[in-house]
Amino acid sequence: LCKSRSACGPNHGCEREPRGGPASPGMPAAAVKPTLEEIVPEGGGVGESRREASGLPLPSLTFTRELLRSFPHTKRVGSYLIGKMINKGSFAKVMEGLHIGTGEKVAIKVIDKKKARQDSYVLKNMKREPRIHQMVRHPHIVVLLETLETENSYYMAMELCAGGDLMDRICDRRRLGEREVRRYTRQILSAVEHLHRHGIVHRDLKIENFLLDEHNNIKIVDFGLSNTLKSDSLSLELLNTQCGSPAYAAPELLAHKKYDSKVDVWSIGVSMFAMLTGTLPFTVEPFNIKQLHQKMVNKDISNVPGDISKDAVSFMMLLLEPDPDKRPSIREAMEERWISEGYAKKPLYTLSHKNRLCPEDLNSSVLAHMTETLGYSLSEVINTVTSNRPSAVMASYHLLLNKFNRSHKGA
Repeated sequence: LCKSRSACGPNHGCEREPRGGPASPGMPAAAVKPTLEEIVPEGGGVGESRREASGLPLPSLTFTRELLRSFPHTKRVGSYLIGKMINKGSFAKVMEGLHIGTGEKVAIKVIDKKKARQDSYVLKNMKREPRIHQMVRHPHIVVLLETLETENSYYMAMELCAGGDLMDRICDRRRLGEREVRRYTRQILSAVEHLHRHGIVHRDLKIENFLLDEHNNIKIVDFGLSNTLKSDSLSLELLNTQCGSPAYAAPELLAHKKYDSKVDVWSIGVSMFAMLTGTLPFTVEPFNIKQLHQKMVNKDISNVPGDISKDAVSFMMLLLEPDPDKRPSIREAMEERWISEGYAKKPLYTLSHKNRLCPEDLNSSVLAHMTETLGYSLSEVINTVTSNRPSAVMASYHLLLNKFNRSHKGA
């Protein structure tokens, strides 16, 4: 698995390749902003609110200009300093960024317009990724904070996953223990069931698209290939692009057949196999898509180590059923015994997550800071955050909330 990450090209999906693009017509241009000196007075901090001055118990949401100056960056776009590169694909890259208004780090997907125009699929679906992000909210799906546009690039600012990616974790350990794999698989199933419930198929689930937050929880990224169930999704659309990942693609996709949300179930099965064994279940050397498809249909699977439990193998093989009519839905998979082993009080199928925050869910201290210090209207903040709309307001709220929660934990 680790070798294949560097050995095969982008067609195999081994690079975590940023795809899709921001909603270009409605995307705010990255206007010229004040200098750092104008934002943070000499010796002062950002965000010293009247609430703090009055002595009310609001944890400090301030930071100094030195923090901005010490962040290594090459340029500034909108409210973000653009730092080092985290990952790179054929027409886009992911950079570490710093949000100037809060001092919080983010991940920024930078899509090169010139290169993107050379790919008709990318052009056709430029609006899709941000739109799908706005449609869903789940603890194991990465949050899109804000989208920006300049003359040469599109920018998508997202929460930074401080725990790195799952691929590195597998490569460091060769393979993961069954208990850890169950925990990750539960989180992936929960997020994907949420997507399916809201009419979305991810279509590119793979180890490279599972990141980890600071608490070692899964965050699913890269919705550039995702689509809504109601649209006429033909596998040809997927396979005629450079975006597909054949090693994780369901056999019906490789056979150019019509498909439904069960393609995601297969991809989770492949990912589970990769976690448990450190290898992929179906491989062909040299790569040949027809031979790969035949291996899948014949269930000609790579060797499974003998120390993996029979129940784990049975669950995995259930997901890797080549006939989509016999393959379980995500919901049915969640009801299987293995996935809830050790979670007697929390069977996976009983857990659900709200798709939208309600006004009463919002943090009153962060709201006070945004209205009293940053000058936003209360209704604007509430409407933006509860509608899950990527914007400067959404970015400020979520990043300030991160800062607030950290300061509370520290206290």
